[in-house]
Amino acid sequence: MIRKKKYRFVNGTNTIAKNKGDVLFYCLVLIIPLTQIAIFYFGVNFQSILMSFQSYSTVKNVFSWDPQNNFLKFIDEVKTPSFWSMVKDSLIVWLCTQFAGTVLALFFSFYIYKRRTLSRFFKFVLFLPSIIPGLLLVLIFKFFMNSAVPAFMMKDGVLPQGLLTNSRTYFWIITAYTVWVGFGSQVLVYSGAMEQIPAEMLEAGKIDGTTPFREFISLVVPYIIPTVATFIIVGVATIFTNQNNLYSFYGDDLIGTDKTIGYYLYYLVSSSGSGMSKYCYASFLGLVSTCVAVPLTFIVRKILDRWGER
Repeated sequence: MIRKKKYRFVNGTNTIAKNKGDVLFYCLVLIIPLTQIAIFYFGVNFQSILMSFQSYSTVKNVFSWDPQNNFLKFIDEVKTPSFWSMVKDSLIVWLCTQFAGTVLALFFSFYIYKRRTLSRFFKFVLFLPSIIPGLLLVLIFKFFMNSAVPAFMMKDGVLPQGLLTNSRTYFWIITAYTVWVGFGSQVLVYSGAMEQIPAEMLEAGKIDGTTPFREFISLVVPYIIPTVATFIIVGVATIFTNQNNLYSFYGDDLIGTDKTIGYYLYYLVSSSGSGMSKYCYASFLGLVSTCVAVPLTFIVRKILDRWGER
């Protein structure tokens, strides 16, 4: 009797597929994601990396190899106060979104998870920004801040300037908008992760006499640390690419000087006066941002991994 040789293949769960049919199935499933990664990540980014070391000739309408051109532009821009103002504003947006997305969202998620008063209503309201189209949401918010709020603050018949048309307030108002738009999704994810906590563990805490605050700190948060760490790591990775919805509100016509590096990248590529000549510098600036954000991301991930092991 001739024994057929079984084809052994280890899949992602460390189990062994023992026939060619399983291997074929896994290969077919991986075709779509691998193709997307090859085209939309490696393909696009590879071209962007090449453009970082090139310059564009508007006369000849061609790209030429010029490694030092964008580097010298970057050095000149680093010496300007406006560049460091963009770095500062990017860090401010990151700190605001991270604080709201972790501390406040965790407390509010716990409130919804415990099914307190109006928890279902709050859950519905927080989900609304995900339902309403982004452009419509921006238009509603602009009308509210430029018309409704000034009318409410009117004094002696004088209508104050709209909050989004005031160069001193627009950045903070839009930052609050960015926090609000992303706050709901994080609350829903956190509350969903809390639903997976074993009831036996919470019952044991109640028997030991834990208060709601102690239950939140000692039982709930440690259980969902992987979910919290994911949001924090993603936030660190997007410090210099987050345009803070500034382009959605103003496009090319930003009314003030407060802007993030992410908005500046949008402006270089999408502004009405931009051309192929700006693409090269935008690619170089994106490459520099990546070189700074990647080590920070790995450092934060390492810290969170050690925190989760405690």
